[in-house]
Amino acid sequence: MEKEYLKDLSAVVKILLEDASIKETIKNLKLQLRKSNEPFIGSAIRIESFRERLPQNIKSAWVFVNKKNVLSIVHYHPNSTQHTVIVEGKGEVKIAGRCEEMRLFNQQNEDCWYVIDNNVAHEFYPKGREMVVISFHTCLSNELIEIKCDSGKQRLYETVKK
Repeated sequence: MEKEYLKDLSAVVKILLEDASIKETIKNLKLQLRKSNEPFIGSAIRIESFRERLPQNIKSAWVFVNKKNVLSIVHYHPNSTQHTVIVEGKGEVKIAGRCEEMRLFNQQNEDCWYVIDNNVAHEFYPKGREMVVISFHTCLSNELIEIKCDSGKQRLYETVKK
């Protein structure tokens, strides 16, 4: 069941990576990040056109660009399970205190997926250049909550732009 689930997500990632608007979004996020003090910046992706291809529990999709050589800040999502792949760059991911080198997205291999349950602390560390990840969440984009582990500070992520 899990492999089929990840195959469905991989097929959607392949579609997204070929989409001109996603390429433009990534380009714009990179430009914004270079002017920002934030360790990462992201944007919700409209999922209406590929909703039927997603597993039923997936409610939102995101693209994030992480600043090179900067930890993303340990955080967790109390209301969502996160499914993430790295589509550009390289680096490490730390999930629940366990660190490992991230494997670049490969549609034929589900080992490139990082599934992070709700309430599990995680962070990303891009090495040498910016890291681009695509994440799917089990809550709507306007409901995605991030809680920083060090301060307990909470924030809602952006909603899909209309």
